[in-house]
Amino acid sequence: MSLDYNDNDNQDYEIINGQIYMMARPTLKHNRIAFNINKVFDRFLKGKICESHIEPDVFLDEINNFIPDVVILCDKSKIHDDDKGIYGAPDLVVEILSPSTAKRDIAEKKDTYEKFGVKEYWLVRPELKEITVYHLKGCCLAVDNVYYYRTKAEYDNLKEQDQKAIISKFKTTLFTELEIDLEEVFENIF
Repeated sequence: MSLDYNDNDNQDYEIINGQIYMMARPTLKHNRIAFNINKVFDRFLKGKICESHIEPDVFLDEINNFIPDVVILCDKSKIHDDDKGIYGAPDLVVEILSPSTAKRDIAEKKDTYEKFGVKEYWLVRPELKEITVYHLKGCCLAVDNVYYYRTKAEYDNLKEQDQKAIISKFKTTLFTELEIDLEEVFENIF
């Protein structure tokens, strides 16, 4: 089955295992988080080989065309002269969950990213201010950790043992010198 990209199509849709899913436009909160994550990576990657992209078309094969929120791509040969998107698996993919896409992002898309060798996959839950980070281990994307952002007021209201469990910064496996600060990721998110 061959699915052709239509230059005249202004609709946002993804193709998952040959099934077309129309996509609702993201909320402002969703966009703000994507912008914040991209800003962190863009600043770090300046002058480096890898690039950060917001909402690129990712063509994994003829039956899987995704539009992730943020991707990191280190192999620029995956961007063809047609400039329509990325052809092949990015190195890191960030999906910001929304009610209409969460189930697919957590299951079908994660499994497909795994199959194509995405090295790191983040699921961001805006309402919980939470990031679940998966790393490719062998042939499987396995949960590495779940990180929660808490404002100072929220943190102060936690029990001491719960405060100790809060990790406000983490490192990505792709760039061990880059520390992701959850305060920056969830900046201006209410």
